[in-house]
Amino acid sequence: MRDLDENIYLLITVMSSSMSQSLRVLIATIDYPPPPGGIQTVTKNLESGLKKIGHKSTVLYLDGETNERSIRDLFPHPKRIYGVKSLSRRDYVYMNSLYNKTVEYIEKFNPHVVHAMHINNWSAMIAAADQDIPTVLSTHALELKNESLARTAIGDANLIHTPSEFTSVLIKDIQPNAESYIVPPPIDLDKYQSNPISEEISGQSGPVVSMARFVDRKNIETVIEAWETIDQSVKNGRSLIIVGDGPNRSKIESRVCNSTEIHLTGWISEEQKQQLLSEASGFVLVPRRDGYDVEGFGIVYIEAQASRTPIVGSKRGGVPEAVGNAGILVDDENDPQEVATAIETILTDETVRTKILEAAENRVNKFDLEEISDRHVHAYQQLL
Repeated sequence: MRDLDENIYLLITVMSSSMSQSLRVLIATIDYPPPPGGIQTVTKNLESGLKKIGHKSTVLYLDGETNERSIRDLFPHPKRIYGVKSLSRRDYVYMNSLYNKTVEYIEKFNPHVVHAMHINNWSAMIAAADQDIPTVLSTHALELKNESLARTAIGDANLIHTPSEFTSVLIKDIQPNAESYIVPPPIDLDKYQSNPISEEISGQSGPVVSMARFVDRKNIETVIEAWETIDQSVKNGRSLIIVGDGPNRSKIESRVCNSTEIHLTGWISEEQKQQLLSEASGFVLVPRRDGYDVEGFGIVYIEAQASRTPIVGSKRGGVPEAVGNAGILVDDENDPQEVATAIETILTDETVRTKILEAAENRVNKFDLEEISDRHVHAYQQLL
């Protein structure tokens, strides 16, 4: 009986050791800081989170516009290039370059898993598969518009990661048999909750903030129009600060050039973003949807909640999953009056404001770096 107990103990010990082994994860991405954006933030936070919980990670970032190419990148391999008809000639070369660079990283880093952050990192997964290394592919939303590449990349990945139930449904529409797991984007919670609020600007009297890339989907123009309809007695000296940049910048600049209470900042640093959100009276972003051009989640909502800032969002895409019960979701994101009413509510209704902030405090911990990274590690371990 004693021998049996000892064997069981040894078996449990071996299993525990195996499950707790330090993993090496190669993260392949199309975007990486300092440029701001969702994928950049998610990639950086995943890299940091894995290291924080005792695993090793390295990032392979290959910019399709500026990376230096070698002669061998000009010769496509049938399996990794010709399988997707929608690729342009420039994409062929990028895919080859990424494949070859991934092989180099694998030789140096010897990863247990390769995690591709975008379908455009498809050839990194092929390089991993050629060496029997399991792969995970993160999907978002907009990139799925390229259904041919999406279908191929999803089919070649061992496991699909989606940030929301919404994106998971999109994946099933493209590849019904795809095996996926849902893990939302992480944030470094300590950085948002440690920001002191200045004496001059408190969460009650600070600005209302909107923050996004200036593209049609983000619907910044409706936020501007909504703000302009709000009575001065409600604004109470507050301004609307819009953080971001993008293709629609000129249009937005011309829209607000004569306003003294709407300010465009361009992109700001992470530290400035954290401080601004902690001082804000409210955060407003009401994205719209046009097919795959939709929010897959919305990490900025979590950043606002971690800063104890009430939120107004829309009901499109994965936004409701990001906001949860800790914000107001408008029914019609294109209706400035409805958006204005929601803003007025988070500024003036103390009962609603308190309820939102309490709900935010109760939910933000599950988005912290360590917890989210641990959920990814659990998924990786299923492949080993």
